[in-house]
Amino acid sequence: MPTRRDALRLALGAGLGLTGLSACGTGGEATTSMMTTTTRSPVSGDDPLAPPSPIRTPTADSPVRRVITLSSADLDVLLALDREPAAAWAADGTGPRPWRDRAAPPAPDWGGPGLPSLRSLLPFGVDAFALAAADASESQLRGLERLAGVIVDPGGRPGWREHLDLVAAAVDRDPDPAAGVAEEALDAWAGGQRRLGVRALVVVVGTGARPDTPVATLGEGSPLGGEIRRLGLDVVSYAEPTPYRELRRPGVQVVRVDPRDGDLVAAVRQPSVTSLPWALGRLVAGRRPV
Repeated sequence: MPTRRDALRLALGAGLGLTGLSACGTGGEATTSMMTTTTRSPVSGDDPLAPPSPIRTPTADSPVRRVITLSSADLDVLLALDREPAAAWAADGTGPRPWRDRAAPPAPDWGGPGLPSLRSLLPFGVDAFALAAADASESQLRGLERLAGVIVDPGGRPGWREHLDLVAAAVDRDPDPAAGVAEEALDAWAGGQRRLGVRALVVVVGTGARPDTPVATLGEGSPLGGEIRRLGLDVVSYAEPTPYRELRRPGVQVVRVDPRDGDLVAAVRQPSVTSLPWALGRLVAGRRPV
């Protein structure tokens, strides 16, 4: 069984945006005529995920046909738009997640650290790389541009709806059907929580907790925290590890992300059109506020 040290390492390594520090509980250049260059306004260097500008992106008059996705969230979005990727790669794996009903697509032959090498991507001959939710450096983005356009948000990592619209525009698909399904599920989830008297959520990251165990909480500024707030509920986080019993207050729903649960970690770290409703439902299953 993983130790407490292992759980902490997994949680921090997953980039979940913890506000406490304790886990709880025991290649060659190629171009394509279909792509053009779009100039973006410079973005602040404060966001390490914000792409550089100008950047070579798909345009409305030249939608892409063959795409490689480079994060599990980008793969989720492309599949929700009923488009199969030419290949897919993600740091957390590209196999079927509970929110997908399709087999894993082909993957680049790459076992090294970080994003796949350009050489491993060459055989797929794609029009674009979708990596709006991937952790890519400026040098990596510039390298990918040598092979094809890149689908990214100039403002950094987008919310689930902005992500869906971004990819839909690049591949010439209507985002409304997928968005409608997600919005219906999210509205039902938020309405169900309000009927239980929930006004705010605390997301604990750890393997379990005794009442007096200090636990780490997910930051309110995390991607999941932002999505919860957009649904009209607050997110409570603590800068320091806080005893579990102190988290439970009237109107506050306390939920837990087990860092050993790769599916849930992936959905919490990169909420997307179908992973977000699945993750929120999983987090509150069988739980009620005080």
